[in-house]
Amino acid sequence: MEKIKKEIENIDIGAIVSDMVKIPSYSFMEEQEREISLYIKSFFDKEGIPCRVVQIEEGRYNVTALLKGEGCGKSLMLSGHTDTVPPYDMEEPFSGRMHQGKVFGRGACDMKGPLAAMMVAMAAIKRSGISLKGDLYFAGVADEEEQGKGAAYLIEHDLNADNAVDGVIVGEPTGLHISPGHKGLEWIEVSFSGKKVHGGRQNEGVNAIEMAARFISRIYETYMPVLKSRDYPVLGPPTINIGTIQGGDQPSTVPDRCILTLDRRMVPSETIQQVYDELDEIADKLHQEDPRFECEIRDMFEDNKTLPHIPFVTEEQDPLMMSIKKACAETSVETVIEPFPAWTDAGFISSCTQSTCVVIGPGQLAKAHSPEECVEIAEVSRAAEIYALCALDYCGFRDCDDYDVNNCCVGERNEEKDR
Repeated sequence: MEKIKKEIENIDIGAIVSDMVKIPSYSFMEEQEREISLYIKSFFDKEGIPCRVVQIEEGRYNVTALLKGEGCGKSLMLSGHTDTVPPYDMEEPFSGRMHQGKVFGRGACDMKGPLAAMMVAMAAIKRSGISLKGDLYFAGVADEEEQGKGAAYLIEHDLNADNAVDGVIVGEPTGLHISPGHKGLEWIEVSFSGKKVHGGRQNEGVNAIEMAARFISRIYETYMPVLKSRDYPVLGPPTINIGTIQGGDQPSTVPDRCILTLDRRMVPSETIQQVYDELDEIADKLHQEDPRFECEIRDMFEDNKTLPHIPFVTEEQDPLMMSIKKACAETSVETVIEPFPAWTDAGFISSCTQSTCVVIGPGQLAKAHSPEECVEIAEVSRAAEIYALCALDYCGFRDCDDYDVNNCCVGERNEEKDR
């Protein structure tokens, strides 16, 4: 709709992204999401959209806003995370520099650019005078880059049975490709035990690194082929990655300890328990072959975990998918449907609520977490159009001429009278 596009053009979306990048909100800093949440609240306050900042635990904050509908359409939430990874070796990570149509800095695409697009989309609808039939929510959540505490709080307090939302768009950097799902995620630690002796007497010891090597070889030889055979529609096959290995004290000592960490990506046909059972089976067979083989397999976050990282897939004919595809067509964005290759809060929301989830946002995932992180301003603007037009189609709307003083849907009320 042209009036929506004009309102978006009237907002300096590049400046908003730049302002947000200038506000550090990276992992492990004090009061991590407070300032960015207050910035978002200030934006919505100026637009006349009710907004609140909630402390979910000491030093951690969620921010939510609501554009109230008429109560007779589907409800939609635009959701993203306000935290970022640390700057690492990035130069001028919080400059918010704008150059050649891009904003540079930590969080530019992951995901302050997508958040800005969501904020502007809601503001454009409000400014246009269009009335939505269903409610349109905004949620900026904490801690996505670590444990997902912000999403867990959102699910418990804002997406419960009393506040159910029909659809949720999570705005991760997909390059405006539509991601109807992603794999589940489990981070696993495998600890191998040995017997420490002098390297010159290695026959009297048990080399824990050697035991880890046997385990790794067995994964590549027998387990990976099994995973490749479990190809799942849209998502592809499950995967396992050996991420780190630590062990040993010095070259002249047989190590008695070695630790591997694994990244296991699951498809909906698998369960978390199945993942551990299969790894235990590998370990048991190695122990049967050599009784000296000993290892312990555990969830890396078992002592401090929120919600399970479950995979999800939304059907292509789902109403939210259809609305997003329609919005992309109306903004001349090519419709590309592909799985998102990383984990998002959509996994939590999809598995713990009745909400349908889709991931789409501006920016390239390859730039996220990198020293060259940036986002194209024009793409953020197109994302705002997609979010706004999707909300109109999904929630339903009417112009002011069709809106009565009792703030209810005229057509639906007349249907009730006819009955």
